[in-house]
Amino acid sequence: MTTAHALGARLRHLRKSRKLTLSALASLSGVAVSTISKIENGALSPTLDKVLRLADGLDLSIGQLIGEEQIDDHKSQPNSRLLSARADDGIVIDTQNYEYRYLCAELTNKRMVPIHARIKASGLQEFGPLERHGGEEFLIVLDGEIEVHTEFYAPIRLSRGESIYLDSTMGHAYVSVGDQEAEVCCICTEPLRVTVDGQRDHDSI
Repeated sequence: MTTAHALGARLRHLRKSRKLTLSALASLSGVAVSTISKIENGALSPTLDKVLRLADGLDLSIGQLIGEEQIDDHKSQPNSRLLSARADDGIVIDTQNYEYRYLCAELTNKRMVPIHARIKASGLQEFGPLERHGGEEFLIVLDGEIEVHTEFYAPIRLSRGESIYLDSTMGHAYVSVGDQEAEVCCICTEPLRVTVDGQRDHDSI
């Protein structure tokens, strides 16, 4: 499991190796200086949106940020790649609302982020503010029952085997509503960006 302290130390090392101040990284990532400072000091485990923003600000993949993937400035295009993930594989980050297990994190230049997660929050009040980040996501319930809250739609309840697809830039939250913490599989994508030549392309994550 990647601890908050290990991730914080990794983030500090990557930031300083790029000669970035906390303010500079905050400007590049859109994550507040105080939040970055707490993460670097091991006082806060970042949520998915913060991980994506910080990785984007450092021009890294999630795997590179967390330390499972080597940093290579020569990014190759995907070509017939294959990587299996066993039951206990993955990078685990435990937050207030979710326990994330990032799968296949060592695979470079991914265009989607597969996550096996445990939903810890049992209500919207406990969850706090809705989360939002770039891209889109698909979620399927593996066990238990959840309620999906968004800023534009009425809550949707999902049971085992049921799924949802949504725009991740819309505020959203997943909470467990059954007798136990629910387990889900979520596939997230990065937003499309405009390249130097004006073409739209997916960032590698």
